[in-house]
This record gives sequence, structure tokens and C-alpha cells, in this order.
Amino acid sequence: MRIKHAPNDVQSMSQDGKAILRSLPNNNLSHIDLMVRESIQNSLDATIDNTPKTIVDFSTGEFESEKLASNFEEIEDVLLERYPGNQRFIAVSDKNTYGLTGDYSSDDIRILNNSNFHKLVFGIGKNQDKDGAGGSWGLGKTSYFRMGVGIVIYYTRIKINDKYEERLIASLIEDPTKEDRILSSNERGIAWWGEYVINEEKISPITDKEQIGKILSLFNLENYKNEETGTSIIIPYLKDLQVGMVEKNSFAFPWEVSMEEDVMMAVQRWYFPRIWNGKYHDELGNSILDCKVNNTSIHPNINFEPIFKYYQELYISALLGKAQSPEIKVEQIKLGTNAMLNQKEPIGYVAFREVSREQLKMTAPENKPSGLAYLGIKDVSKMESDSSKVVAYSRKPGMVVEYSVDGPWSNGDIVLKDGHMLIAFFVPNSNGELASRFKDVKLSTVESYLRSVENSDHAVWEDVPGVSVITRIRNYTNKIIKSAYQSEDDYNNSSVTSSLSRKFGAILMPPKNFGKTSANAKTPGKAIAINSKNRGSDITVVRSNPKNEFEVEVAFKAFIKKESNNRILLQVLSQDQKIDQASWYKSMGDTVKFPFVIKDVMINKINNDQVEKSIFEIEENDMEFKLEEVSATYVDINSNLQEGIEIEGTLNLDIKSNQYLPNIAIRTIQ
Repeated sequence: MRIKHAPNDVQSMSQDGKAILRSLPNNNLSHIDLMVRESIQNSLDATIDNTPKTIVDFSTGEFESEKLASNFEEIEDVLLERYPGNQRFIAVSDKNTYGLTGDYSSDDIRILNNSNFHKLVFGIGKNQDKDGAGGSWGLGKTSYFRMGVGIVIYYTRIKINDKYEERLIASLIEDPTKEDRILSSNERGIAWWGEYVINEEKISPITDKEQIGKILSLFNLENYKNEETGTSIIIPYLKDLQVGMVEKNSFAFPWEVSMEEDVMMAVQRWYFPRIWNGKYHDELGNSILDCKVNNTSIHPNINFEPIFKYYQELYISALLGKAQSPEIKVEQIKLGTNAMLNQKEPIGYVAFREVSREQLKMTAPENKPSGLAYLGIKDVSKMESDSSKVVAYSRKPGMVVEYSVDGPWSNGDIVLKDGHMLIAFFVPNSNGELASRFKDVKLSTVESYLRSVENSDHAVWEDVPGVSVITRIRNYTNKIIKSAYQSEDDYNNSSVTSSLSRKFGAILMPPKNFGKTSANAKTPGKAIAINSKNRGSDITVVRSNPKNEFEVEVAFKAFIKKESNNRILLQVLSQDQKIDQASWYKSMGDTVKFPFVIKDVMINKINNDQVEKSIFEIEENDMEFKLEEVSATYVDINSNLQEGIEIEGTLNLDIKSNQYLPNIAIRTIQ
């Protein structure tokens, strides 16, 4: 193949290879993640209209450098000297797509800007304009050049007026300031290989089928045939680096030692919403994704990891606005004024649930890694705690944008069962019309706004200055999830628990914003809604009053669900969990005493009626207050009433050790 050097006109303000390679800064995703995200999304965007399935095949393996290098004018000797013998490659090919259509020979920039071939091969930063598209073919494609020495081969077959045309061209992007660059004579670090058909200044792709077939055969790939159209991207001379490593000193998960397994995991991680998902196709009309890695199909019913099976079910639930299993909760996200044209219309739905270690097959005999590991999270402390809250989200194309772990989508007091993690998925109402003010900037739908605020690597949504749609979506999602955990009957430990922090040794004071958040706190003077059908028993710490170094009085408010048996209990806050007395002695034995005890409980009000009695003195019809013994760690409050009740009171606590932090919780006992 003949070479074309990118011109280095000092007045053209053209980027060099170094600037291009730095234009997609993402230190959180591996090379494989970036390549999988970009390539599949571009394939999905190029799918032929009304086609039910997009086929994407990844191939990994080795090729003989001597046979490939001879095709690259001016760099053959350098390649053979530095990379002799067998070298590694990765390729991604799609079918049921249009291929790289468009003109490549015109001198009219308007024509070239509408050419997919030109934008992918020559147009750095040229984005696709297709409505609802996810890929860019702009900055995202730099992920291809960073995986190897900088060489990428593009092969495509397109249909033009009932005839088929094949095209193959190669490109190089490298840092021209490096001493070990491949093309030392090139001042911009950018070049292409093809053939000269029109003149000696404009490079064209190879279009001869047999010549193309010879190059493809070096990678055990074949020409498209019959009525097939599509695109193949081949990255030869892969860097000799640990496949999934983001940082040099980062440890590797089991699947990251094999490129094939790493790709299979990345496909699930970012595209489970669309992989063989017929409900996605039925609802949105877009194609499903049929993906293989070295001829091994990826399918939810065959080889999905457990975390992705649960997440696909969440995605479908949020997409349809209807829970697909009893464990899932689905809620509308409404932003109120200044967001949707129809203020009663939701901007999207969030679906969420808890999953246990057993459900994620983290226990024997499978002993799989933490669910977070499969999401690409390498925070050891979070993986060991098994109590993270993870909210994922995506647009219409079905690529997961981000997994927000214990972040702004799910912060605050959400108490999970031991050994459980919360997983959630937000799906926007893509076709919903935004308020009229957005139309002034040509952003009429939710999908168009979200696409406009998605950064260049599609890894996060960030509002434009002066607009708070994303911030409000996050805040409302967070609020709804927390609200569900404050009122859900299905969880034994369903309460809002309130922590006490130390000040001056054992003297305890409540932290800032202690107890329920302001969004959930009751306003003094307003009627208390105590008959909510879905509300479970809960407790809030109001204040604490240290009496001396070893005793503190804690004021609380509690809601007692109708016809329920409840237990207010003390716990010890540790780094990973909250430990009650039974768990404490199970772990510690009898040598270390539980550090907190309840001396007495005073009830001051019941449904705003003054009481001012110790629970030892209270005799209420259909109510029972019971402290098992003086110096106990819990108190039982049982109700046979037909309505829920509000109680206010104080707990007098003995502090046996100032080395631990106490926590107060309430559980409904079955």
C-alpha cells in the first residue's frame, strides 16, 4: 500500500498525533473497555433500518509480522526490526450495518462532512449526526490507536445502487515528539496507506476484492460475501501490556489475564441492556445486539455473569416502567417545573433492588469475585464491604454510561441487609419533550439533551452551565431510593438508622444533619401522617445529652407500624457493618463485653399526647413496652393497634468503652 503523509502547514491549526491521542482523557477505563464501548456503539448506530439484529464479532489472535509489514510503504523495515515474528492483534467486525458509506474523493467539504467513510478515516473529531446515536467516530476512535503501535486498518463493504463495493485503508496516529516513533520523517505523526487513483495528492482506499482478501487472510478474516455489508476494524501490533490494567500497579481480575475473556466481560459490562434483549427491540424499535468473541456467543441465558443478569432485568423494568420480578421496585422520576413540556410526564424511571452474596455466587462452590469487580471497580475496601449502592444509567442506544458507586445518585443513609448490595438503573424517557426553553438551543427531547451533555468518551453526564437537569435527575433518584428504604415493609431492618458520634472521649454528640435528611424530616406544627399503608417502623435520633463521662441521654422519635412487633436495638458501628450484641459475641466471644447498654427508656409522647413515664410504668391498651432486663441492649415495642403510632422518648445509655461508636436502629420482628 502507498503512503500519504498528513501535511504540516503551520497556518492550518491542525492537531498533531500527540494532541489527538490526548483528546480522549479517561484514566478510569481500560484500553479494552474504551475500544469495546466505541466500536460496538458505532456498529449499532450504523445498523440498517428496521433490522432486528446487529451482529458484532470480536477476533483476537496472532499474525506474521513479515507478511503484514510488506504492505506498509516506508515503515516496513522499522516494523520488522522492532516487531518480528508473530504479533498480536484484535479485530471487530459488524454485519447488518450499512458499512462506511459516503464519498472520499470529492473536494467539497460539505459532501465529505456527510461521508461516514471520510469522518471515520480522515475526520478527526467529526461526530455522527444521526438522531439517537451513541458513538462519535470523532474523539472516541482514538482508543483504537492507543491499543497498539498506532496502526489501524479499516475494511468495509457497502451497497451503491444495487452494486457492492469493498474498501480497505490503513491509518497511523502516533506522538511525533517521541524518539521511538515509527514514522520518523512525519512531523505530525499522522499518515494513511491506500492507493492513488485520482492523483498523487489524494489517497484512496484499495477497492480490489482479491488484494483486500490477501490482507484479511493474514488475520484469519474473510471478505464480506453475498448480500453482506458492514465494517471491520483491525488493530495490529498490540502493545505488550496487561490486558485490563488501567494503572501500572493495579491488580488484575481473573478475566483480565486473557484478552478474549476481558473482551467478553467488557461487552457484558457496557451492553447488557441490548444483548439478546427482545423487550428492548419491542419497546424502542432498535436492533438487539448479537455479539461473539472468537466465535463464542454472549447470551444472558448461557454465559452472563450473575450481576449482569440482574442488571438486565432492572433495565427492562425501568424501560417498561414495570417491575419484572417481585424483588424490583420501579419509580417515576419527575422534576416538577421547568423540565418537561408536560409537567406531569416523568423524565425517566429508576428500577432498583438488593442482591446478596449468594445471588451473585460469591459463596462456595462458585466463589466468584465481588459484584463490583465485574463492573470494573477496583476499590478493595468497597469490594470487601459488600454494602455498596450502585446506580447505572444509559440513553436510548443502550450503552451503560456509568456505574455510580456510593456517589451522588445514591448517597445518604440507606441501610442494606448484611452481605447485600443495592443495584439500580435509570432509564430516561428519551422521546419526552423538554420545556420550551430548551428548544431555543435545538434540544427538544430528553434524548437530545442527554446526548449533548455526554462527554467525549460517553462516560458521564454533566450539565451545561446554567442548566440543572442532570443534577435534578440524580437528586430525585437518590431521594426516591432513600424514601423507599424508609418506608418499605419487606425489609426487616427497614428503618432509617441514626448514628451517634463521639466528642471528647465518651461524651456523645449528634453529627451535623443527624437523623433523617431535611427532605424527609417532619415539619413542626404539621399533621403527622401515621396511616401510610406502606410505611414501616422507623426511628430518628433528635439529640443527645451527655450526663457524664459514662452516661448519655438520647432523645428519639419513632413510628410504630400497626399490628407489629418491633425492637429498638443498639449496634456497634464498624468500618464495614453494624454489629448487634449477638453478632458481637459470636465474633468476639465472652472476653470483650458489648460496649453499650440501655439503662432505661422514657416515653414522653404517644401521638402527641404527653406521657412522661418510664416504660416500666406504662400500661396502654393493646400496647406493650418491654425491656428484658436492666442493662439490656434492646427494647421491644409491640402493637396490636389498627393504626400506626408516633412515639417520642429518651434512651438512657451506659457507655462501657469509648473506643466504639454506637448506632440505634429499629427492626420489625416477624
